[in-house]
Amino acid sequence: MNVSPKSIYIQSQISVIPVIQKHINKNMFVFLNLIFIISSASTARILGYLPTPSYSHQVAYHPLWRELSLRGHSVTTLTTHPINDPRLTNLTEIDVSPSYQLNITLIHMNLVPLSPVSNFRTYFELMMGDVLGAQLEYGPVKDLINDKSLKFDLVIVEYFFSAPLALTKRFDCPSIGVLSLDAWNGWYKMIGSPTHSILYPEYITSLVDRLSLLERVESFITSLIGEYYLIDFVKDIEDKLIQKHFGTNYPSSRELASNISLLFVNTDPIFHTLRPLVPTVIQIGAGSHITSSKPLPQELAMILDKASNGFIYFSLGSNVKSEFFPSATLETLLSTFTQLPYTVLWKINPDTFSNVPDNVILSEWFPQQAILKHPNIKLFITQGGLQSIDEASYAHVPIIGMPILYDQLYNVNKMVRRGCGLSLDYRDIEEGHLKRTILEVINNPKYRNTMKRLADLARDQPISGIEKAVWWTEYVIRHKGARHLRSPLLDMPWYQYFLLDVIGSITLVVFAVAYLLVKLVSKS
Repeated sequence: MNVSPKSIYIQSQISVIPVIQKHINKNMFVFLNLIFIISSASTARILGYLPTPSYSHQVAYHPLWRELSLRGHSVTTLTTHPINDPRLTNLTEIDVSPSYQLNITLIHMNLVPLSPVSNFRTYFELMMGDVLGAQLEYGPVKDLINDKSLKFDLVIVEYFFSAPLALTKRFDCPSIGVLSLDAWNGWYKMIGSPTHSILYPEYITSLVDRLSLLERVESFITSLIGEYYLIDFVKDIEDKLIQKHFGTNYPSSRELASNISLLFVNTDPIFHTLRPLVPTVIQIGAGSHITSSKPLPQELAMILDKASNGFIYFSLGSNVKSEFFPSATLETLLSTFTQLPYTVLWKINPDTFSNVPDNVILSEWFPQQAILKHPNIKLFITQGGLQSIDEASYAHVPIIGMPILYDQLYNVNKMVRRGCGLSLDYRDIEEGHLKRTILEVINNPKYRNTMKRLADLARDQPISGIEKAVWWTEYVIRHKGARHLRSPLLDMPWYQYFLLDVIGSITLVVFAVAYLLVKLVSKS
């Protein structure tokens, strides 16, 4: 059994108590006992920073901030979506939500179809040039960076970006990277975890389980672009951000990214690509962000309880808005919903339509987790964000995916390949096809049954994802980092990794032996 340093300290203090007890009364003994225990219960100061102004990126790690603060750690977060729970007295949140509007503008721009690499290049260029720069310029954030009296024992940063990892140098403490989805091969390579463009292709381009020759070539080229061109392009921007907001005597963004202690990825072996991982990569998926949701609002609960035929929930997530669609697409959707024998909840501005049928309910917000857990739900039409997919999976609700950007196409195709639903192209929605697709997923039980089977497999773990995240976070705090888990690949020259020196040596020996044999034969 592992014994923490704190436990050892407590035991050492208690061991001297019998000697002291001989000379003091019982009440004084109890008082001193409490003093020893309280004084030995050390807690850590943790700084968390998730720059992406998107609710789905933030909510994935709300449970981590909550649990760490409830365990007595002093947690400070820089976030666009504060938890705002007054019961979490150890949690201090610096709200950087003004940058959220910049992200909404960016999402709207990116509804124009682009290649995956172009899409991500545009995203990172604008995210770091506008959003991240604005956050680091924000008064409370600048005050935190410049306050020489502040001390932190650990920095936890969203691994999309390396510039914020300069906080580890600023506060002279270890760091943990976190991602609300899977990592690119370039990010895995950054921490020395094995990558392979065919066995583990980039998730933004891998839409089938077995790649054809052409797809393998495309995956190889995309991986090269992602690992070298795009990563180098991003790191160059981040180096400039570090110099501007932290100073010139800081390590490069690439060095900071390679020196994190651990990387938490929101994946699991059932719904995500199977791949070998070094000990510094911790999978915390399987719906770790899903909470015991609050009861539905009374009026909405009554509507859904009375939906005798069941209901459909349609939402494009926290970033993409249905209002972004062309008016013809919106009219096609509404006309199709009118023909269905189901109640339809549609997350959209109610002012979008002047006439709405009785079976369609429009609202700019719905309590998604609670809705998906309602027994009368038949189908979830979703953009395919990972958190939405997780919430549907663990509520055993089949999906129709309508992917729009980033990882959504991969997420939806992954679920379709596994038999958990079907997909539609939002750019080419036809009324008859949409209706047939909806009725197929609702009336064919295989989609719901498959979703339940896979979700049960993913959930069958010794401990939950959030428990793993908390344990490993405290592990890094206890040991002041995890350098001992560092991959040897990070300290190995590239030519050794590709065995070029070994191949060269063997080739040299073979040629030398062949040469000697030829000489001997020629002399004989």
